[in-house]
Amino acid sequence: MMDRSNAADAIMALLNEDGLLEPGERAHQIVSEYIAFKIDRLGPEKALEDVRLTLGHMVAQIHQMAM
Repeated sequence: MMDRSNAADAIMALLNEDGLLEPGERAHQIVSEYIAFKIDRLGPEKALEDVRLTLGHMVAQIHQMAM
C-alpha cells in the first residue's frame, strides 16, 4: 500500500517530467495543491492511477499555466 507522501512524489514526478515546474513558482504551488486534493479525495493509489490516465491532458494544462 502506497502512502500519501510517496504518491505525491510519484505524481509530481509524472507531471514534471520536463522540469517545467520549479518549487516556489505559482504553477508548482497550484499543482501541489491539486495533487493533495486528489490524494485526499481518492486516496494515494487511486490518485496516482487517475493522474496516469489523464497525464497528457494535465501536462498540456501545466504547460499553458507555466508559460
